[in-house]
Amino acid sequence: MKKVIIEVPKERSEKTREQVKDVLYSVSERGGAVRFILYIPDDMLDELIHQTNGALPKHPRPLWTGLIPDYDAAEPDDRITLIEVSSPDFVISPFVDRIREQFSARKTESRTPIEKILASTESRTEFDRTTFILAAIAGLVALIGLFLNNVGIIIGAMLLSPLLGPIYALAVYTAIGDVRTTVRCVELLGLMVFMLVGIAALATFALSLVTPLPITPEILARQDPNAVFILMALLLGFATMTALSEGIPEGIAGVAIAAALLPPAIVTGISLVLSPAGAAKAAVLTLQNIVGLIAGSIAGAVFLHIGPRDILAQGFSQQLIYQILWFLTILIAFLVIVSFLI
Repeated sequence: MKKVIIEVPKERSEKTREQVKDVLYSVSERGGAVRFILYIPDDMLDELIHQTNGALPKHPRPLWTGLIPDYDAAEPDDRITLIEVSSPDFVISPFVDRIREQFSARKTESRTPIEKILASTESRTEFDRTTFILAAIAGLVALIGLFLNNVGIIIGAMLLSPLLGPIYALAVYTAIGDVRTTVRCVELLGLMVFMLVGIAALATFALSLVTPLPITPEILARQDPNAVFILMALLLGFATMTALSEGIPEGIAGVAIAAALLPPAIVTGISLVLSPAGAAKAAVLTLQNIVGLIAGSIAGAVFLHIGPRDILAQGFSQQLIYQILWFLTILIAFLVIVSFLI
């Protein structure tokens, strides 16, 4: 069950009461505000927001204004405009039991509300020093594993790597048609990958001054671009989006992304110092995986029906997705050709 608290100005309370009357548990007044408490099944949350005309608004409008009729961002006291959704450990109430029984027989599609998805990606759309430091550490650990030809150390680096965040956020914001945030996610992803390549190159150069560095089989394996890796990245991107939508922890789902991106990016930096001829191949493999992961993630977002609620916004987002997927298709074709030529 979900507990939903809606607080609105008194003059708008009657419209809200009418919209939530079937699941309304209690009403209380506080000054100029009215607070409604609802208990609804988990599967009903997205439907409730959708039925109350929850158009996905543009910033700075909040994302949940659909539950508050005639919401005005210029509210004199915005503290009396509130929606809070939580999951109580348990609820004991004949009324709540009746609601649960009423909706248990309904065959409704379980879907995570887009507002919750966006809230989970907000921290992934801005530069975060801690995230980049963690990515740098993961890159250095992967570099050690590659030089030692130790698969266990490489896998450990994948567990540390935070590469999932920008790709997941990019797919979500593409699906809702937010061009500005999508571009910012691309910038963050590109910056993170370039940082990994640069750190690997600098660390390799420094180590080469004090000790001979071998080109191990693990390194050579990441200098062999192949069209099959694009298919793998597509499937990984799609599977990761599906896993996250089912509540699988990001730390587990992110390993798939890190497996495709982290070692090739590190090998690109290593090759720039030790094997310039192999650097281009490693870079192509890295690009293949990046493009494949992005395309697969966006396809996963479309499959999961992630998108804005507003009809006009839906049209714009579909057009944006169509254009981006066409561009990615052309880029994938180009990378496939390149993989056969180098």
